[in-house]
Amino acid sequence: MTTRHERPAPAIITPSAGDTSFPVATCLSNGVPVYILGKGTVDLLRVEFVFGAGQKMEKVNLAASATNAMLTEGTARYDATELNNLIDSTGALFNHMADKDTAGLVAVTLPRKLDQVMELAEEVLFHPVFPEKEFRMLMEKRLQAFLTGRQKTSVIARETFYQALCGENNPYGRIFNRQDYLSLKTDALRELHSLCYRPANMYITVAGKDPEQALPVLEKYFSRNSNERWHKPSPPPMEFNTASPGMLFCEMANTVQSTVRMGWKAITRDHPDYQSLQVATMILGGYFGSRLMRNIREEKGYTYGIHAVSGAFHGIGYIVILTDVANIYREDTLKEIKKEIAALREKEIAGEEMELVRNHLMGEIARMFDGPFAVAEAIRGVIDYDAGLDYYTRFASTVRTITPGKIKELFNTYFNTEDAFEIIAGEK
Repeated sequence: MTTRHERPAPAIITPSAGDTSFPVATCLSNGVPVYILGKGTVDLLRVEFVFGAGQKMEKVNLAASATNAMLTEGTARYDATELNNLIDSTGALFNHMADKDTAGLVAVTLPRKLDQVMELAEEVLFHPVFPEKEFRMLMEKRLQAFLTGRQKTSVIARETFYQALCGENNPYGRIFNRQDYLSLKTDALRELHSLCYRPANMYITVAGKDPEQALPVLEKYFSRNSNERWHKPSPPPMEFNTASPGMLFCEMANTVQSTVRMGWKAITRDHPDYQSLQVATMILGGYFGSRLMRNIREEKGYTYGIHAVSGAFHGIGYIVILTDVANIYREDTLKEIKKEIAALREKEIAGEEMELVRNHLMGEIARMFDGPFAVAEAIRGVIDYDAGLDYYTRFASTVRTITPGKIKELFNTYFNTEDAFEIIAGEK
């Protein structure tokens, strides 16, 4: 019972993430989907072209990323210098992107330059010639970056995890070597480009101020002369050969610290638990006040940062915990990770911690929808993995309603430490 001098504690209200819906696609006359993302105030347009042209589509190692990088190195009409001078003259930025699943191009331009920029984008995307001189220069730079990367424990640990998760012959688990850089030929790039860089294999996002103004220009350059009808791409079948759980040690001489990774094979985005698992992973190691950060960074001082992530590719999901520590702390770090997981498996989290995580996640969702350019980044994962345009609306609902009991159930289902890969990359 409260006295007249006491006031009850105010109720904790989880904030709204705002409007988290994506628009239904508009289609060009050849069926190519265009997602219009507006409400911008800056007089800029961001146009992104995305193709099913990622690493999983390559027949020769490195062909996908090299093909994408070479798009602006010379076309049927312009050599590399002429082309890049033309792009610079418009004031536009052309950014390449290539990952395991997709590849493409992002063009950021002033609206008054849109027609000229889209004409150049069409030239770059569909008419590259892959000149030998520029190709060799690119591969020399990439080989040097690759050799530098081989000296980093974080790179070796990441590759080892994905190979254990997916198998050495799977596109997601493949590890490249020096010979791959030396043996790649432009013929492989031309073959992949011919197969993948077609209007029938792409979608477009347009973000910025009044993005609808881009539609007639996109129709002019990306549909009018196309003989192909767009069709929804289906990912190629992949075989996953997940390794047995246990310790995987990657010896790297003369390293003063080690990378530690612990991870599991998990669920894909279409599983009913997928969004709830994102919340559970956040509690463990997804933000600065997480269990792992409080223990291993703040209390023990073993590391500057430790993170837990759950995600999914096509056909397989994963959970991974990752950190860099001094060599003398790596075994103790693994013990402390297991200790925090055991605590979450045994006892429901307190209401205060649950509300803190809810608020943090709602803030993260809101930031993903803070302006059209941010929305354009967020929609990629939804489209690429066919997660549904209401994905973040459903996720916000999950964040608001998930219970401590459900969190405990998730840890007992997906975080069995006996089923984990334990990876250490460092000096023996």
